[in-house]
Amino acid sequence: MITDVLDLDLLRTFVLAVDLGSFARAAEHVSRSQSAVSLQMQRLEELTGHQLFVKQGRSRELTASGELLAGYARRLLKLNDEAIAALSTRQLAGTVRLGMLTDFSEGSLPQVLARFAEQHPRVQMEITIDRQVVLQQKLQSGKLDLIVCVGPQLPENAVLIGEVPLRWIGNKKVAQQSPLPLLLFEPPCLFRAAGLAALEKSGVAWKPVLTASNVAGMWAAARAGLGVTIRTQIGLPADCKLLPASGGLPALPHIFVFLLTAPPKKTSAPVLRLTEIVQETLSGELKGLQSRRKK
Repeated sequence: MITDVLDLDLLRTFVLAVDLGSFARAAEHVSRSQSAVSLQMQRLEELTGHQLFVKQGRSRELTASGELLAGYARRLLKLNDEAIAALSTRQLAGTVRLGMLTDFSEGSLPQVLARFAEQHPRVQMEITIDRQVVLQQKLQSGKLDLIVCVGPQLPENAVLIGEVPLRWIGNKKVAQQSPLPLLLFEPPCLFRAAGLAALEKSGVAWKPVLTASNVAGMWAAARAGLGVTIRTQIGLPADCKLLPASGGLPALPHIFVFLLTAPPKKTSAPVLRLTEIVQETLSGELKGLQSRRKK
């Protein structure tokens, strides 16, 4: 007869035995004798009322019941570990300094702040919204702990969030003008460089009609129909339109969205936790954008 409660200690040893391929290796891992592990597995079989292993030569293979239990055991252990981690990190204290591009500041930032503040009320957050080149300089100088970045390549030490396409944004009629009126950011700018490279390669004539230093000015010019700009769909205002890929303008590349942390002696627990929350939140936003593009 199956009992109402499964012992997590038994389940942990069970999963180790499955993953390591033998009771002997599992025993070494938990600093117990092989006979002690065998007794634990016998006890687990008694609790579940099912045979979990069957001998195949010198090895043991999972039965159908064992395979079923293994899946549930992993989920139970994962949930237990998450609960312990959440409770133990709730007492985190200190300060974390996060840098973000304006693109993420309205959609993702409020969610990140609310979630982090609820889980870690004793940690003070400092937020910087600026251009990427400024954020990278502050990260290197130690003025920021963590920044959200975009780029054509993924740095070796980066935490990947996702990948998004660059898009032409503006009015269809304006996009048909020649030379193409462009709304550009001041260099250095990844979006500017990618757009100009695509136009140069395809032989499309263009002219700059606005050079902006912030996203708000760029969106205002796009709304007014002054020209076409290059950006991602992240943070795109509802009244600024993506131009169709078949609209006659050259294709643009995809870019990576990722996190970078300061080169520390040892990354603090608050920064590690913030990194997890930012990654999860932004990953969810990117998946939402992908779903909307498919519809």
